[in-house]
Amino acid sequence: MSNDVIAPERIAEAVAVLREAQGGDQEAHRNLAAYFPEYESLVMQIDQTRYLELAAHAGLVATHLLLLQSSGRWLASVDTYTSDLELPLVSVALGDYATRTEAVRETVRAATDNGWMLAPEHQWSDFDCGGGEIHIPIHARPTR
Repeated sequence: MSNDVIAPERIAEAVAVLREAQGGDQEAHRNLAAYFPEYESLVMQIDQTRYLELAAHAGLVATHLLLLQSSGRWLASVDTYTSDLELPLVSVALGDYATRTEAVRETVRAATDNGWMLAPEHQWSDFDCGGGEIHIPIHARPTR
């Protein structure tokens, strides 16, 4: 398995270490390298739906869903952070879609089904950067 992927069975463990690091645990900060060795805590994830669910439950922060047109396809991703670390901890590839409509529909569904709230549609940013880019602000739903 390449170093830019966390095995699905290690997602819960990785999120737990991220959470401990967020709480200020210095050993957990050092242990992050075991999960994200080559990308300074940046990793692409295979099990997107499971990751989104765990990230929301762990209280990770996300700024937006990103949809980007590339070579005629729409690619979707989301960066997640912990509140005490300013760099993205995990960049999750959410999918590769044929159309803009499909990309928005499926990405929004994946996020909302797994613990995330989207900003109202009037707050979404639609950029024309040589093909298209959409930023949809999101945040984890509060858990009780």
